[in-house]
Amino acid sequence: MNFPEPSLANLSSLGYTEDEARFLYAVATHSGYFSMRQFLQFTGTKSGDKSMTFSQKLLAKGHATARSFLRNGLVYHLFSRIVYRAIGRENLRNRRAHSLEHIRTRLVALDFVLTHLQYEYLETEDHKLNYFCQQLDIPKELLPRKRYSGAVHNRTTERYFVDKFPMFLCSGSFSPPVVTFTFVDPGLGILDSFKTHLLAYGSLFEALSEVRLVYVSPRPTQFEPARKTFLATAGRPPKKDLGDEILRYFRLQKLWDERKYGKLTTDDREFLHLSDKRYARHRCQRLYPSWRDGIVSDDYVRSEIQDLAPQRKVIFESELVDGQIGLFEATPKRKPTPSTAGEVKNSREGTFGGSFGSAFAPGVDKPMEK
Repeated sequence: MNFPEPSLANLSSLGYTEDEARFLYAVATHSGYFSMRQFLQFTGTKSGDKSMTFSQKLLAKGHATARSFLRNGLVYHLFSRIVYRAIGRENLRNRRAHSLEHIRTRLVALDFVLTHLQYEYLETEDHKLNYFCQQLDIPKELLPRKRYSGAVHNRTTERYFVDKFPMFLCSGSFSPPVVTFTFVDPGLGILDSFKTHLLAYGSLFEALSEVRLVYVSPRPTQFEPARKTFLATAGRPPKKDLGDEILRYFRLQKLWDERKYGKLTTDDREFLHLSDKRYARHRCQRLYPSWRDGIVSDDYVRSEIQDLAPQRKVIFESELVDGQIGLFEATPKRKPTPSTAGEVKNSREGTFGGSFGSAFAPGVDKPMEK
């Protein structure tokens, strides 16, 4: 994980030590919520003066609030605009108050990140858009997105990767580095949100020759069902034959080159626009002039495209984290030991082709704008 020196310097100017500044950067970027146990894990210290000083500093400065859960455990919400402005991310939604399910999810995500600080994370929406659109030449239309209504009538805004689950590049034995996706399960024992997540990412997964996903949870009960669901969804063959798709692109491109615009429907124009982006640097471009001039046939193009198509690889992994589950459940079913291994672990397989109530915390501090 990259800790930019200017951001750390800005946080230090607010009165935080180097360890505290680095931890606050990780929290603001990946979660917004944290427990003092996570701070102690990050700093490698035991509970005592260091953690007490840190918590008192946060609350006294008005940079965070603390909410009590089971066993007198506290969850801190880093909400101050000053802190987020210090790292150049003033508009991150992590500043906002969220549901109990969201809080649990973010704590699990932070556990994963703190265990894997060695990875190069794509931390923001802009980082992810740059990686997929600029480096991989994947059209924005294929990325998971959500449309929000704006304050102005009939104005909407599209946001990408709104789940904000950790996403990172892992070099290791991969050359070039392969992007790894994660899904963060707060341990609720259901797969509905995972299925919805896979549906949202379906078009992006189809555009990648290799898809790696880590299922992160404080409980292992959903690992096997999640693995089967993922492989059945992401591992299935593409819905459309690539050869037929390329030939349709060629036919529409030829009409466009001949200025026969009247023969292009709205769907044709949208397909052509998308294909121009998707195949801008694809090796199929060298076939187009010969096909257009009648030198090679449709069958020849299909056979060439089949040879060019990379073998698709799909990998599922799972990771068990603490998730601070003891703060939310009176009798946790398991007490996991967080991994300290350098690489994501557990099962691996490849294939080719609402809000909760606040019963646990009746008193919630209302954040004041900073």
